[in-house]
Amino acid sequence: MDSKIGAEERIMQAAIAVFCLRGYDGARMQEIADSADISKASLHYYFRSKENLFRKTVRELFSSIIRNIRSRISEDDSIEEVIGKLVNGYVDMFTAHRRQAFYFLTELMKHEEVLSEIMAGLDTSAFTGGILERFRKEREAGTIIDIEPVDLLINIIGMSVFPIMAEPMLKRALNLSEAEFSNLLAKRKPIVINFVLAAVLRDKP
Repeated sequence: MDSKIGAEERIMQAAIAVFCLRGYDGARMQEIADSADISKASLHYYFRSKENLFRKTVRELFSSIIRNIRSRISEDDSIEEVIGKLVNGYVDMFTAHRRQAFYFLTELMKHEEVLSEIMAGLDTSAFTGGILERFRKEREAGTIIDIEPVDLLINIIGMSVFPIMAEPMLKRALNLSEAEFSNLLAKRKPIVINFVLAAVLRDKP
């Protein structure tokens, strides 16, 4: 079992590297097998086709992001802590995987049917449902302004993730080096958290 898990992990890592380098259409199973240090026959044993491998790789990447963010949040957290952990989680995870996430999202925009299938297979309902319900309760309690929970979540995700996904455009438009862009991302977390809290929290009497 351990050897199987190890082989699958090597394949996944090799597939991410090759997909990001060659693109889905340009990626070849032989190159992925060579990078994973296994035979092409073994690769087909674990993943019957390039399409299956692509779907599995994308699903695992975004599942890991969701799991990481979910693990940070507790029911006992205040609304300020929830918003802070959401921002930190999205920025941290998409920064750590920004090359892969950018590539996969770009590829998936070309294949909407694949994107729909992958998203349907992700365990997002419990996580997003819990967050949205928490926002509803805070709105009803008067802690936050009268904003639709889904709009609040989209705003948090957008402000946290957009600069990371728009890296090529922002670096060129703002003439930023790699180091300067990384520094910008690191500074954004408290800025986004404070901006969201200032926008949605009601003044305490």
